[in-house]
Amino acid sequence: AAAAEAAATAARLVTAGATIGSGEAGTGEEGAAAVVEPPPEDLELREKLDAFTKARGHPAALTELGNAAKILRRLSQDTSNAKLHEMRCDVLDRMVGEALFFAFLSAGFEEQSLVPAGSALRWRGDTERLQIVLHEVQNAGDLCIDPNCVSFATVTELVKQNRTLPGIENVDDKVATPVPAKDSSMERPKKPWEQ
Repeated sequence: AAAAEAAATAARLVTAGATIGSGEAGTGEEGAAAVVEPPPEDLELREKLDAFTKARGHPAALTELGNAAKILRRLSQDTSNAKLHEMRCDVLDRMVGEALFFAFLSAGFEEQSLVPAGSALRWRGDTERLQIVLHEVQNAGDLCIDPNCVSFATVTELVKQNRTLPGIENVDDKVATPVPAKDSSMERPKKPWEQ
């Protein structure tokens, strides 16, 4: 209940155009939050991420998926950063674990062997595929968050990034067949001075 209340409050603040922590809350100068269409789904990758989460457990998977999402997000924000185009496997293993390398391979990285330093993953430059994998990794990480102990700051950040909130279900509340309004058959009641 606390998570749902925090999510609703954060959604109202972001939708109203408020920037949390800017001191300009409610001014509307920033404009309303734009609705961004998520990239297409990759169900095969989603199944692999679900299996990874079950094998690692939610707390460990949350950390590793969060680290992977940070790396992929940074690359997607600055695709010209050559340092992110090639990552040594030993360093990446310490950050996300070798079990999560499949997400990087799916994002357009390919394994290269470097004789003195071991092996590395090099990005091929497929930005569209990178966005799809980033979205799937973020969703998998968001599903690991415990809705009973999520902080308001986390909920606010998730809403600002248009990500899935933990413990919140998407409900289709559209009316299947709208019923047109009928004209009233009752007479208007008379005012006291008209009687």
